[in-house]
Amino acid sequence: MSHIHLPDGILDPLIWIGAYFLCLLIMGIVLKAIKIDEAQKKIPFIGILAALMLIFMSVPLGIVPVHLSLAVLTGIVAGPAFGFLAVFVVNIILALIGHGGITVVGLNTLIVGSEAVIGYYLFNLLTRRLKPGLSAIFSTIIALVISTSLMLGVVTLTVGPQEALPGHSHDSDIHSGEESSTDIHNDHNDHTDHEESLSEALEEINYLSLTGWAALVAILLVGIFLEAFATSLIVSFFSRVRPDLISRP
Repeated sequence: MSHIHLPDGILDPLIWIGAYFLCLLIMGIVLKAIKIDEAQKKIPFIGILAALMLIFMSVPLGIVPVHLSLAVLTGIVAGPAFGFLAVFVVNIILALIGHGGITVVGLNTLIVGSEAVIGYYLFNLLTRRLKPGLSAIFSTIIALVISTSLMLGVVTLTVGPQEALPGHSHDSDIHSGEESSTDIHNDHNDHTDHEESLSEALEEINYLSLTGWAALVAILLVGIFLEAFATSLIVSFFSRVRPDLISRP
């Protein structure tokens, strides 16, 4: 849900280069901390989880204009380090097939990767008192709320709030010859235009019998619920047939 779909050429270079730098720094630290024997045991399984993430993140749900990521599930099963690396690989592949630009891979990895990290630690904390399935639900909801808030905040502050709305299409006029992306970011006289664009974009959002803000909130809530429900089902299944996959030493 928190995956950013912006094409290349929209984000300020300072933002996406900085995000790449931070992302690569984190991965460098992670790779140094990973034990070789642990990696040999988990890499095949992590590949399966990454494949599932790739499928779910590239296919819309249909009943709601968002997609699942299974990032929290990957974090719970593979751990925060391997989960973060899997998110990076998935985002690279998605960018190569046109599901977002190459320039947003670092930012997407940081945001979606936060779901894996937050979900892992919350799940470990909650399983001390709750059953695995219920712990997975709460962990997923909290992680998604945080990551989605980060995504909405980043996109709103960089390219405008309308670009963060579910189902929003990035029209080619953003890249028109009359006005470059730099001009858009540096124009201080278009505040009213942004407000009108947001209002128009919200008016176009329809979900069930709802429109505007009500439809937007409903879409986000349904998406979060579906992700939490799917994660809970899989974690509950693993806790019965392969408890070693979610148990911690």
